[in-house]
Amino acid sequence: MSLVRWSPRAELESFTRDPFFGRFLDLFGDEFAGSGDRTWYPAMDLVEEKDKLVVHLELPGIDAKNVRIDLQHDTLVVQGERQEDREDGKGKYLKREHIYGSFQRSIRLPYGVQADKVKAQYKDGIMTITLPKAEEFVGRQIPIEQM
Repeated sequence: MSLVRWSPRAELESFTRDPFFGRFLDLFGDEFAGSGDRTWYPAMDLVEEKDKLVVHLELPGIDAKNVRIDLQHDTLVVQGERQEDREDGKGKYLKREHIYGSFQRSIRLPYGVQADKVKAQYKDGIMTITLPKAEEFVGRQIPIEQM
């Protein structure tokens, strides 16, 4: 069973990031785009190195205690929440593009990993998750014997 779900709303919201459609939608204001509790998805990179997989997620403005990482069989699941900054009473928003609320990213891993050795680090808004490959996926060089 896959945890990755298609989100029609997220597909529609991707248009707001498009330079052409974003300008078009700006003409209609926030009423057309929906409420401020839009779903958002932090950018994610998956890098393969010789003996490990490394995942980088952009999570600026999120406290690490608001992030949860789970490894479920061959799927890495990262979920969390960006808390909304409330107006301080000094002014009102004329335009607001920051997206707040919860997110969930799931990625199916191409290799088995050593679950007990997975590590996560968070620095400067970037979450780095290191997943050492299981022994059988690292591979090894076979020495050639001279006869």
